[in-house]
Amino acid sequence: MRLLSYERDGKERAAILIDDRAYDVANCSAFFSLDPVPSTLLELLSGGKQQNLEDLDAKLRAHGGGRSHLPLQCWAALDEARLLPPIPRPGKIVCLGRNYRDHIEEQGAKPPDKPLLFSKASSCVIGPGQKILIPPGSVKVDYEGELAIIVGGEAKNVGEEDAAAAIYGYTILNDVTEREIQFGEKQWFRGKSIDTFAPMGPWIVTADEIGDPLAMELTTKVNSEVRQNESTGMLIFTPAFVVSYISRTMTLEPGDVISTGTPGGVGVFRDPPVFLKSGDVVEITIDKIGTLTNPVA
Repeated sequence: MRLLSYERDGKERAAILIDDRAYDVANCSAFFSLDPVPSTLLELLSGGKQQNLEDLDAKLRAHGGGRSHLPLQCWAALDEARLLPPIPRPGKIVCLGRNYRDHIEEQGAKPPDKPLLFSKASSCVIGPGQKILIPPGSVKVDYEGELAIIVGGEAKNVGEEDAAAAIYGYTILNDVTEREIQFGEKQWFRGKSIDTFAPMGPWIVTADEIGDPLAMELTTKVNSEVRQNESTGMLIFTPAFVVSYISRTMTLEPGDVISTGTPGGVGVFRDPPVFLKSGDVVEITIDKIGTLTNPVA
């Protein structure tokens, strides 16, 4: 199942994506007289209403996507909908550094013995098509294409074998970074938390549809030029291990986002370095998920 957040009548709404249509979860549930559900994805995950989504998805597919008889308030054409980040304001964004060997090698660093964690402020999240804004005077803004985990259930001190149950699905996150701040301050939070520095989307694909999260290809392009291309199978620490590891020290909650790290090919370690500039377009594609596109301004 593919789930997205979009704007309708100025409000955030949750939708199921089938083919080229976004089906409004709350309105469609009411139309089919199913159990009522909240109107946003975060409320759905927090309220444990995942089964309601599955029931609605089955109902829509049984009716051919509802194309023949659903009223207009129940759906929107994907190419006309204003997509938002799947979770516009996650409770936590936990990120991993140095989790691909080729990214470690391009830095001349050593692989970490355990996950290297840092966070991004949830206020820097933006959705597909929204602009990555370069701060005044900044000349070292970089891209980092990443596979991101969406937490679906509370997880505290879970073992690796049980961690998969807490993973609701996956999306794409661009861990945009201001390198001068990052390296100059010897810590990463401020340089990675500037407004607009966490593009996310375009939607969530549930874990059951993804299957093996280590069998996908991640590609980042800037102005159609391939900058990063690697298999998620090259992750050092797997999604299940990462969820288990984080849950030992902090409770993971529904809607939290875990970004699993970026492969080699980032701008700062290219020869010569290449940074984002106004007018650029960044596209991050992960097969089985889709493409996250954001212009730079």
